[in-house]
Amino acid sequence: MNIARKLRTWFPGAVYHIMHRGVRRRAIFQEEMDYQVLLKVLKNSLEKYKCILHAYCLMTNHIHLLLETGDMEIWKFMKYMSECYAMYLNHKYSYRGHVFESRYKSCLVKEDAYFLQTSRYIHLNPVKAQMTNYPEDYPWSSYQTMIGFSDDRITEKRKTLAYFPKNSIFRYREFVEDIGHKYIVQEQQIRKMIGEDELWLPW
Repeated sequence: MNIARKLRTWFPGAVYHIMHRGVRRRAIFQEEMDYQVLLKVLKNSLEKYKCILHAYCLMTNHIHLLLETGDMEIWKFMKYMSECYAMYLNHKYSYRGHVFESRYKSCLVKEDAYFLQTSRYIHLNPVKAQMTNYPEDYPWSSYQTMIGFSDDRITEKRKTLAYFPKNSIFRYREFVEDIGHKYIVQEQQIRKMIGEDELWLPW
């Protein structure tokens, strides 16, 4: 018996927190070049589908995106991006079959506060996974671009920094790196809504 999938809510300008994981949770990056290729694929996909990327983090076996759509449905962007990277990975490593799980997980971001908390959550992924002590030291996220350490040429940071009108970079960095307990509830809610059922996978 076929069970129909629930359609994702979509409208032009919709913002999503997306998590896309390797099939059977296997690694989707083996070496530095793989991360670089995925970023190139992301850039091409953003241009093709007129989407805006507000934050991202590439982990060993999954990726997080904070993505705003243009005038085409989100699934078209994700299908194109996933297939392009899968073709590269399968060819390079002589793999066969799927690279990503068949259905990515997404959560519609409706509120300003949730937008900011999701940005923070994404950039802290490698810290919570104990891959690095500081988010700015992780090379495969948009955090270095957000705080002006580099420019990945795919992250749109103006919307995020506009929430902090004075000393925006300093205040955003302070917001992300606050190690207090006041954001624990929000982190748990985001993890639950996006379906990260393990508490910060160690990769």
